[in-house]
Amino acid sequence: MREFYFKDEKTNIAFWGAVQSNDVNCAPFDYFRFFHAELLYSNISRELKRKSPKEFSEYSIRQFALKQVDELCAQRLLSTSLKPEIHKLLADETLSYKEQNKLLKGLTLKPADILWLNKEAQELGYLLDIYHEETYPAKFHQKKRPVVYNKNEDGSIDTIGSTEMSEGEMKALLAERKVVQARVYHKGEHWHCFYFTFKGVAGKETGEMGAKPHHHYLSDKSGITWETLMQRIKECDMPTSKVHIIVERSE
Repeated sequence: MREFYFKDEKTNIAFWGAVQSNDVNCAPFDYFRFFHAELLYSNISRELKRKSPKEFSEYSIRQFALKQVDELCAQRLLSTSLKPEIHKLLADETLSYKEQNKLLKGLTLKPADILWLNKEAQELGYLLDIYHEETYPAKFHQKKRPVVYNKNEDGSIDTIGSTEMSEGEMKALLAERKVVQARVYHKGEHWHCFYFTFKGVAGKETGEMGAKPHHHYLSDKSGITWETLMQRIKECDMPTSKVHIIVERSE
């Protein structure tokens, strides 16, 4: 996990957050638990320092945060069950790539389903690799980019932090950059890769399913070697995937 803190001198407003960094060989469900517990711990610690004169130990705050996350996970897990398609995908190593794609075709995953996926993967002995990669055209490499920049629906650009880029350049950068986030579950020679691009998550890819937020899927049965997969992720140049797994962000 990579935390960031930035105070905008123009507005005197501070921004804090955290994003997943590149991590490998993680226990899938525990990674989810500890990532969210760490976010909660950081938030609680800041609030206690701001509002409470009493000092609390780091250990007690971390334990409280983890307990809260575990209780939420239990509620989510009790409210649903693992979709049989995902269970078979992970448990049956004899499936062909065609059979794997057939299982996932038309599938919609809610947050609780993804929670179950991580729990099931860990119980079956899988490890999880997490990747976030971005590439930019060479013409932007020497440009000082703002800390945060966003294109609004009206085409204007909001920025936080100083930059030497013009608004037109930032629009071009947002249009031309490539971003890939991948989650690779692996056990021995077998692996399952769920990946998405920013355009895919925003529902801005072409085709009927491209208009909905979605993930793509690849596996060791797709004819791609592990080494090729790692290189394609790093270059943000993912192989074509016919499967679009619709992801619902809220329940």
